[in-house]
Amino acid sequence: MRTFSKSGAVAASAVMLAVVLSLPISAGDDVKDWTILVYLDGDNNLEVYGDMNVGWLEAVGSDENVNYVVLYDKLSGEADLLYVELGKSVSVGENYGYPKEVNMADPAVLEEFIEIGVNDFQAENYCVILWDHGGGWRGICWDDTTYEETGVDDCITMVELRDAFAGAYETTGQVIDVVGFDACLMAMPEVSYQMRGYADYLVFSEETVPGFGFPYDIFSAELNADSTMDAEAFAVCVAESYAFYYSTMVTGYYDWTISVFDMAYMDELTAAVDVLGQELLDSMLYYQSAYQRAYILADWYYYPYNVDLIGFSQNLISDQVIKDQGIKDAARAVVSVITDGVVVSINGAHNADSTGIAIYLPSTNDGMKSLKESYEEIPFALDTSWYSFCASFSSFYGCTWAGEKIG
Repeated sequence: MRTFSKSGAVAASAVMLAVVLSLPISAGDDVKDWTILVYLDGDNNLEVYGDMNVGWLEAVGSDENVNYVVLYDKLSGEADLLYVELGKSVSVGENYGYPKEVNMADPAVLEEFIEIGVNDFQAENYCVILWDHGGGWRGICWDDTTYEETGVDDCITMVELRDAFAGAYETTGQVIDVVGFDACLMAMPEVSYQMRGYADYLVFSEETVPGFGFPYDIFSAELNADSTMDAEAFAVCVAESYAFYYSTMVTGYYDWTISVFDMAYMDELTAAVDVLGQELLDSMLYYQSAYQRAYILADWYYYPYNVDLIGFSQNLISDQVIKDQGIKDAARAVVSVITDGVVVSINGAHNADSTGIAIYLPSTNDGMKSLKESYEEIPFALDTSWYSFCASFSSFYGCTWAGEKIG
């Protein structure tokens, strides 16, 4: 999901854009410092914001050091491959069969776009941004035209997300320096787990993302002004630009988060959650009520079962009923690795306690909070103990009040 609004003033920052004075440059020149690839799925009710974001990129444009390449599919027309110059976007899709109607929910389309970007717009560093509605572990990039034609509510699933980046890597040998998710609710280990080995840094949000999305004019101006910045610096630049935009340039936005995760910590995070899930599962009989309390006290994002992972873990640590040191040690390990792995986490006023990574955690209640059948298809959940814990926790109706584990 990505939220959208019909109100709100949008203005480019004159100070930020003043640094962009270079002449437009065409694709196909020498290897540049950065290539930014935007997979812009506007084939839905977000099209107006897609036009806006392309316009923001055009306010800066490619230069001698940076390429901006967009695959833009619109609800009102066919998809086209665009090279963004100062003041205009130029179609460069003729050699690739564009313009044409594509299903942006097809991972093969994403894979081909990454391959085109890496092979034909060469640079020292690459960023891929996925733009559309997001549903966290449920998927990203729904295509309304395909839905109208087929009746299938298709999206890029977590399995397909990894397939697309894996396929592109097999062809290009290129690990993507920064992957940005300009879509709602994507800051989850269930998502980042799919990017292991194929991305160095992720930029994403625990919360919903307003329709305006990433402030492309601000961070592109910063990048053009200093194209020598490394992957971490650019990822932080995107996050800080996002925070600047929603805290300063538009009004009325208080429910937002943005974070940068260093994928070097993904294996450690996976292991820590695996241990925590097993510890919680082993003591379910004794501490289910305490787990429920820790869940209720944690921050959540749009869905009540998308909870802040550090918040949940800290609640376990501070709960006086829980006497099992294995649970508390496992929770501390989760807090530690997220603290180390999240390079920056910036939040709006209503999300001040957010820490950068949420996780799926359904409670014992029915309805929206019960275990979703589709979670059985999520690799992170199945490759760790987390699915087993969630399945037990969400179906456990017996409560114990004595609290202390015996033996």
